[in-house]
Amino acid sequence: MSPSSRLLLTLLFCATASAASAQTADKETAVNCKGPFKALLEASHAEKRGVTLFFNGQSLSGIVTACHDDGRIEMRSQQFSRIVVLAERIDGAAM
Repeated sequence: MSPSSRLLLTLLFCATASAASAQTADKETAVNCKGPFKALLEASHAEKRGVTLFFNGQSLSGIVTACHDDGRIEMRSQQFSRIVVLAERIDGAAM
């Protein structure tokens, strides 16, 4: 097997593996958030749209990636890859 065909096969394998992992990530399950901002948090996750959370005079924007039973909400933004917020601390939310 020539080096160029070996390189072509390697590239094809990498592209196939990348496409398979992207499909797996798209099949992410729906989140089940709790609390007064449930609709906004679930819409942020389902539509991949940003939500801004307000607490103690500060704001934080990002996309919801997960809601946990113990009240933790996981988000991501352009600045941070993982943000964890306690639902009981949220004063307001906007989308």
